[in-house]
This record gives sequence, C-alpha cells and structure tokens, in this order.
Amino acid sequence: MSLLDARPDRTLGPGSPAGTTSAGSSAEARAPRRTRRARAAAVGGLLALVAGAWALAPQAVLVTDPVPSVPAADGLLVKGYGPSGTLALHYRYGQRTALTLPLDNASVVPFRVTGAELVEPTYPLLAPVGGPVEPVELGPFGDGEVVLEFEFTNCRYYHERANNTYDQVRLTGTSLGREVTRTVDLAVPLVVHSQVILDCPERTFVRGDDRRV
Repeated sequence: MSLLDARPDRTLGPGSPAGTTSAGSSAEARAPRRTRRARAAAVGGLLALVAGAWALAPQAVLVTDPVPSVPAADGLLVKGYGPSGTLALHYRYGQRTALTLPLDNASVVPFRVTGAELVEPTYPLLAPVGGPVEPVELGPFGDGEVVLEFEFTNCRYYHERANNTYDQVRLTGTSLGREVTRTVDLAVPLVVHSQVILDCPERTFVRGDDRRV
C-alpha cells in the first residue's frame, strides 16, 4: 500500500474551493447559530430586566421628604421648634388656605402622582376641600409639586390649649402601570392651634353641648 493510499479521505462540499474540507464548512455553519443564540440570550436578559423592573416598581419609588409652604398671611415658620422648625398656621374659622408640597422623585423609575392627602385625625382643624389634585408626572429623579386646599374648621371638638400636628403626607399614583402608595414624612411639620371659645362660632355656652376629642 502506498503512502497516498494511507491519507484520509477529504470530501469537498458543493462549490467548495480545492483544499476546503467538510469540517471547515461545518464550523462556518455553526458560527451563525452561535450568533443567533447569543442574540436570543441578550434579548431574553433584557426582557427579564424589564419584567423585574415592572414587578419591583412599587417598591422602587422613593420620594424625598417635602418642605411644605403656605401663603405668608396663613402661617409662620417657627425656627428652633423641632429639628427643622415648625410651620404654625394661623387659624381663622371658615377661611381657606393653600398648602404647596414640592415633590422630588429620588428613584430610577417614574412616578405619576394622582392623589395627595395629609395624614389627619378624625376631626381635623384643617379639613381638605377642593377635590382631587391634578396628576403630577415625576420622571426618574424628576420633581414637581402639588397644591392642596384646606378650610379651618372643627374647632368645637377642641379646647383652647389643643392643637393638631401634621407630619406626614400620603401619596398615591402609579409607576410603570403599577399602583403605588407612599406615606412620606414632612421635612417641616405643620401645627394648627385651636381657638378660644369666643373665636369659634361652632361652640356654645351650654355645658356638655360641645364634644371633645
């Protein structure tokens, strides 16, 4: 047997140039398949990331503590009364005031705020009026503000030395289509003092006629 007979057979593929083996053709055929698998894996990872962000959106929303403000005639910032001071409101029975809350989204997901309310007692001296707030769109790390309207009322339920303190606001809305509720501390709390009997038209001079909380 000659040396030529001992060489392994090489089968040329259709259209293959001389010297190209079938093993080379197989490697070239596998390369596109590897590319497609890599692309599919990348797309799958991206979809998993998006699904995870959607599922975790309600937990990911973070809003920094807002600093409330009211018109100058309606309140006064009392520095030194509390860590950051206290916003003392001027109670005037039956009159209204507007409370502005700046909102800063400290998270990477958007937050659409559709509702905002102070966390209040059963008979608040500062009762909400004016209906729902206008929706506010907070992009990732974006900001905005909501304005809440209140009326001074319910003084009949409190004695002259009583007060209401408001130190939290409850925000509701959506993030990436998921419902979100956040109770956020106010950086500066609000305080409303009750009135003496002569300044409260709801009170009477009949013993036991006025209820207290």
